[in-house]
Amino acid sequence: MTHKIITAAIFFLTLSVSLSAQHRYSLNECIDYAIRHNIDVQQRALQISQHEIALNTSRNAWLPEVSLELSHVFGFESPASASGGGSVSMSEGGSATTGMVRATMPLFDGFKIKNQIKADQYSLASASANLEAAKKDISIQVSTYYLQCLYYKGMADVSRKQVETSREMVRRASIRVSEGKRPRSELAEAEAQLAADEHVLVSDEGQYTLSLITLAHILNMPDVENFLIEEDEAGLGLLSTASPGSAQFIYESSITTWPSIVAAQADITQSEYMLKVQKADYLPRLDLMGSIGTGYYNIFDKPSLGSFGRQLDSNRGEIIGVTLTYPIFNRFQTRNSVNQIAKEIEIKQLNLENAKLKLRQDIQTAYYNATVARQKQESALKACEASRISLEYEEILFEEGRSNIFDLTQARQKYVKAQQDAVQAKYELLIRNRILDFYYTR
Repeated sequence: MTHKIITAAIFFLTLSVSLSAQHRYSLNECIDYAIRHNIDVQQRALQISQHEIALNTSRNAWLPEVSLELSHVFGFESPASASGGGSVSMSEGGSATTGMVRATMPLFDGFKIKNQIKADQYSLASASANLEAAKKDISIQVSTYYLQCLYYKGMADVSRKQVETSREMVRRASIRVSEGKRPRSELAEAEAQLAADEHVLVSDEGQYTLSLITLAHILNMPDVENFLIEEDEAGLGLLSTASPGSAQFIYESSITTWPSIVAAQADITQSEYMLKVQKADYLPRLDLMGSIGTGYYNIFDKPSLGSFGRQLDSNRGEIIGVTLTYPIFNRFQTRNSVNQIAKEIEIKQLNLENAKLKLRQDIQTAYYNATVARQKQESALKACEASRISLEYEEILFEEGRSNIFDLTQARQKYVKAQQDAVQAKYELLIRNRILDFYYTR
């Protein structure tokens, strides 16, 4: 028996050490983990890579385009010309092997490439801002659920203390009933209250566990069952309730840096440069071109025109020149493309105004929610203190025999309710301040 007791003690001691040593995630760690593993964030990061590739492509559009052309043709006494590179014509049966290197390079394209580069740069800037917007959204979401976990933890702590108090009440009532100082009904009332408090404790602990699982799912955490968070909000720097200023001040400080606004402005600028790209099709295009080629020819039933190496040397030819292309009529494609992008700019300008309006509304809502939460906390703390004093007075009356357990139970219930309201107000204020802090740019 002694051996079993020692074994059990070692097991529980090891389990306790393991649980205490298990890592608890702080709020910042949860946010960082969510950003690294969120699918939407990963998709937007990939979109940035796509825009970087597009920008690299447009920057390289100034480089020459070089191609190698090789051909081998046969002629069967056809009067038609079959040649390699146009240097020798075959009107008799034979074969020709030709090769040519061609190169073209834009000299002037109506600043199309230049404006395309600018457009791709702003597309990249928009994608980067959208990535930051996704990070902001996930940070706010994680912060809200994290503090909800702390809220349910606080509610469970209140319920646990109430259970301990109710157990003490049962013990005291049992002693008084056995001594004949109190009726049996008081013990029954105390036991009923203990059962009710234990039921509330189980419910609150279940809510806390569910809130941890929900947060773990938001983080895409694989090990949900062993996920724990840091429970000391004071150590996380979450107790500050100082307001950064008015809602208008917060809006003005964030309007130029808020990701959704930056993305909308970049989208407008990108379309403005794309409009210039399309208008470039109205202008002439000037290209530098050049080629070098040679060939080997063999006429059937005729003496050889020379050895392979000799023909390659003698048939070699070089060409260099410029090509001017002037658009005359392309079925109104350029006109319609220009008009379409002009409409896109108008739409994106409205999107920018809508983003500014939404930001203003979100900040105003967050600001006044924080203001109301601060007022609720102040009133909840006052109510909690008043209920505590009332309970102490009721306990004195109960000890002196001038009150019964029913009145004492009612006073305790009011105090517990006040404590729960205070906990709710506390974490609501923390949540509101945390959300408001995301909008404020220092």
